[in-house]
Amino acid sequence: MKKRKGLALTTVLVLSVIALAFTGVMLYMLTSSTQMAGIQYRYRSSLEVAKGVSQYLMSLMDSNKLCNYTDCSRPNQPINLGNYATVGDYRVEAKLLRYIQNPKTGASIYSVEVKVVNTRNPEEHSTVYFVYKVE
Repeated sequence: MKKRKGLALTTVLVLSVIALAFTGVMLYMLTSSTQMAGIQYRYRSSLEVAKGVSQYLMSLMDSNKLCNYTDCSRPNQPINLGNYATVGDYRVEAKLLRYIQNPKTGASIYSVEVKVVNTRNPEEHSTVYFVYKVE
């Protein structure tokens, strides 16, 4: 009989350790998925800000006013965004990487970089590169 009592105790202890480990893994997965969802949400928010600023810059390009906000004659020039330099918790930086104008057709090609950084957590940021042609 003593062998059975020892076996039952060992079985209960092993099953308890397995249940505790399972519960620990579930709690870890829950907290890490919550963190990942938060990071993804903030990234999407910064990406939406970058897209909005890109749309604003494209409207300046369409009306041929972008060169009023930066030096289009030189590459890698910062663009003065004025009120759009900060949007909520985000700091926005834009650069005109390259500007090419075709004298025959009058078409202009702009290459732009828009970088958005969360001021509360600088590790969270997004960068949008785009090329825009105006005819």
